[in-house]
Amino acid sequence: MSNALSGTRVPALAEETLDPSEEKWVENLKKLTMDRLRGQYPPGTRIPRDAHPKTHGLVTAEFIVLDDFSYALRHGVFKTPRKFDALIRFSAGDVAIFPDSRVPRSGGMAIKLLGVEGEKLLANDKHALTQDFIMINFPGFLCESFESYEALHVASTPETRAKFYQDHPPEAALYKRQSLEPFNNPIQVRYFSQVPYMLGPNAIKFSAKPICNTANRPPVFEGPDFLREAMTNQLAESDVYFDFMVQVQTDPVRMPIENPLTTWDEALSPFQRVAIIRIPRQDITPKSLEIGEHLAFTPWHALPEHRPIGNMNRARKVIYDMVSEYRRTANGVKREEPTKLPL
Repeated sequence: MSNALSGTRVPALAEETLDPSEEKWVENLKKLTMDRLRGQYPPGTRIPRDAHPKTHGLVTAEFIVLDDFSYALRHGVFKTPRKFDALIRFSAGDVAIFPDSRVPRSGGMAIKLLGVEGEKLLANDKHALTQDFIMINFPGFLCESFESYEALHVASTPETRAKFYQDHPPEAALYKRQSLEPFNNPIQVRYFSQVPYMLGPNAIKFSAKPICNTANRPPVFEGPDFLREAMTNQLAESDVYFDFMVQVQTDPVRMPIENPLTTWDEALSPFQRVAIIRIPRQDITPKSLEIGEHLAFTPWHALPEHRPIGNMNRARKVIYDMVSEYRRTANGVKREEPTKLPL
């Protein structure tokens, strides 16, 4: 399909478009990532995750697929109504571990469903009975291209980071918006996939939204782990619920696949609820945090019906696998997926 006014070709719905230089950019990102990891963590030290290394909490949950949404969305784990056991890791953004009071309010929610039958996309985990969904607490990705992502990667000091945002207005605008979002309790904020995935024949993004978020209030004292404390205090008293929703791509221009910085307009395509997440009352213990450190989460640990798409997801496939193998070898941790709730 082409644009009659500009003469440029418009991609079809759910169509990926590979940049001829993509392989070069991914190789550069691999080198930059490994150089940074080796500089951060000398030989003999424990190597945490490259991204989101700080765990606020790992919780057990139920992922309840509903029966009141469009048949067009009934693919993969959403094919039939059922309940999955799940593990969910809530984490801090950035590539290093800082006190909660020192970092911007960004965080991740990584869901691992258990008991998911069917071959998965990754060869190493092809027969694992799990499925991952990875989200951040903002709908747009932090960069719009490989060029800007690489530039941000090398901006490692406050001065170079400020210069990066000065030179990249779209990224600066998104960063400012994200920094203004209230983030005082990881289980009381909304999370987004940011980048697109397939759901059967449709390109989609997904989101988890707390059904009630009245507990997302600033603490009296911002200690080094106040976000974990907020989670712990709420889960000691009550269950927590999220709506899990999907947004279908309906316009290939205004809802692009290859520009992850662009937020898909909910006026063009509203999110539709397909499941409910129930996090029952529980304790966040040192043992659960240890288990969370050994779990691996990747967008590509998925059924083919949930295949990640777009440039950043293609880069993630290579870089996540490289970093995971490096840290597990260095830490002496065996790579395996859980078959039951370990807590």
